[in-house]
Amino acid sequence: MKKLIISTVFLFAGFVATAQQDAQFTQNMFNKLSVNPGSAGNNGGICATFLTRSQWMGFDGRPQTHLFSADARFNKHGIGLTVFQDKLGIESTFAAKLAYAYHLVLGPGELGIGLDVGIVNKSFGGGFVAIDDYTQDPSIPNSNTSAMTFNAGFGLFYSIKNKMYVGLSSLSIPQTELKDVANGSGAGSTGALNYAQSRHYYIMAGYDWDLGGRKWVITPSILAKTDAASTQLDVNALVLWKSLVWGGVTYRIQDAIAVLAGVHIPPVPGLKLGVSYDITTSTLGDHSSGSLEFMIKYCTNIVKPPKREVYHSVRFL
Repeated sequence: MKKLIISTVFLFAGFVATAQQDAQFTQNMFNKLSVNPGSAGNNGGICATFLTRSQWMGFDGRPQTHLFSADARFNKHGIGLTVFQDKLGIESTFAAKLAYAYHLVLGPGELGIGLDVGIVNKSFGGGFVAIDDYTQDPSIPNSNTSAMTFNAGFGLFYSIKNKMYVGLSSLSIPQTELKDVANGSGAGSTGALNYAQSRHYYIMAGYDWDLGGRKWVITPSILAKTDAASTQLDVNALVLWKSLVWGGVTYRIQDAIAVLAGVHIPPVPGLKLGVSYDITTSTLGDHSSGSLEFMIKYCTNIVKPPKREVYHSVRFL
């Protein structure tokens, strides 16, 4: 597994990291479902995750992204829900999708084979800044423009509990288009929207390196994504102490270095909180004060494990 992670890092390191259509999250290791439907139900119980991200702070109209996902496991079947909202300047995107995964035992671990389907809606608000009257240019969407389309994805996710995971997935497989004309569809209509979705491919992998008795666990991981035009690679390393607190770093090729920290909340088993801060290393860093992201995640078993009871016979006192 270590060789696989290292090889994948070098495979993608030669590509230039540029912006893509799908939103990014630094705490991607806690957010597998949104990019790989094969991971639905992988935790074995019920899990819910909420992420909120403010990117490139200091810019007006900077990306503001919110995501909620939840999944559950029933025998060999996993189901999941992801709801996503993103705002960038005058552009707003809303997406919702349902995921299903079938889990089968393969060697020492499990393979999840998943599919997700859903909708994507894109709209444009007011406040467009232009020298000329943009309402006279039919190629520029205005505040009356919005469109919705269908979306689908597929993923494979293999994991060995408390040891490793690796996943391959593709989103926006149909490559559908969002099209609309504001102010009606007749002569003189302005504000055309013509937005084609690009198919995205993801590779993820992670490994739990136990330094002894699970007091200290180091978890290196990677997330690579590409739309066949540009590629982005996150290389992560977290250190977990006594299954209670963690800290780590992320390097996003030619984009940012991030620090991460989090804690499990002992009074509420299964609840964890996390935060990350990105230091922009690209030329945007001259104008941005970085990106801030918060995460809350809760997992619980569907069926509580039976309580162990010990019986002693009075005949053997």
